Amino acid sequence: MKFLVLRKPRVNAAMLPTSKTFREAKQAVQELLRRGALDCIYAIPGGGGSVSIANADSPEQLNEMLMNTPLFLSSEWEVRPLTDYAKYLDNVAAAFEKQGH
Repeated sequence: MKFLVLRKPRVNAAMLPTSKTFREAKQAVQELLRRGALDCIYAIPGGGGSVSIANADSPEQLNEMLMNTPLFLSSEWEVRPLTDYAKYLDNVAAAFEKQGH
């Protein structure tokens, strides 16, 4: 399964990241990219966090992956499941056809 993962810094986080945390996060992301657990990741300029496409067999597996990242406790996460666009459009068209449209 593919997931859209949005990360933004947690305001007033109890655990503030350090330069070491960010360097560890970079290494962790590079390993996730190498393993194929992430398709891509981009930073949002101005300290806005990141956006990525993650691969996991289940939401639970994705949650475990996120919890193991160095920035987990100092970040807010938004996760959205993704589906193949062509299949999605086929399903929408079939639903319209079923309704006689």
